[in-house]
Amino acid sequence: MRLRPRHPLLFLLALLTAYLLWYALGGQRRERTAVRGFKAPLTLVNMPRDLVITSSVPDTVAVQLSGPLTVTADPRLPIEVLLDLADARPGVQTYPINEGDIQSNPAVTVVSIDPAAITLELERLETITLPVRPDVEGTPAPGFAVGEVRVAPAQLAIQGPGSVLTALEDVETTPVSVDGASDSVEATVQPRLPHPLLRSLTAVPLLVVVELVPAPAPTPTPARGRR
Repeated sequence: MRLRPRHPLLFLLALLTAYLLWYALGGQRRERTAVRGFKAPLTLVNMPRDLVITSSVPDTVAVQLSGPLTVTADPRLPIEVLLDLADARPGVQTYPINEGDIQSNPAVTVVSIDPAAITLELERLETITLPVRPDVEGTPAPGFAVGEVRVAPAQLAIQGPGSVLTALEDVETTPVSVDGASDSVEATVQPRLPHPLLRSLTAVPLLVVVELVPAPAPTPTPARGRR
């Protein structure tokens, strides 16, 4: 008695699928495995909005990956390190970089990570209000002198790390030149913040008005009497 499949076409299709799967798996076993080093960009994610990093942060992490040669040799292989800072707190803390933080092709495995951890210093963001100090430079035209200097707004709300804010007494502006002027000078300027982690919460630009007044007459020098 001969056994014949009830559905020959479906039987042939299943047989072909099994063959292709066997061939693909056999090809993967035959493919050479390679280990390659990468400079993976480091991205810090989920950091609390009320904190700021005051220490240096490495741009990249050295990662060694192992996998099929055709994958690891591909210059377009996507790789990135995503370090989760959701649990970050103020102070100096060390954050390990684990295999799960490496985002890449699922066909590769992580062999090594250097550095295996990074140390960060974080501070809580604070806000203070400081007076604005206009920077007036240059010499007016002969017969004129700098009089009253006004700026609007006269104060700025500045946000940044507390350790940086405590060293500030005021906020200087970008320069306003009165060189050669014989009439009042108006200029729009920007606050000149002395640290990259500082930012102004007050709307800018600022308006500076420099009044020019007649220069006082020089005081005559008394002549020396003859002996």
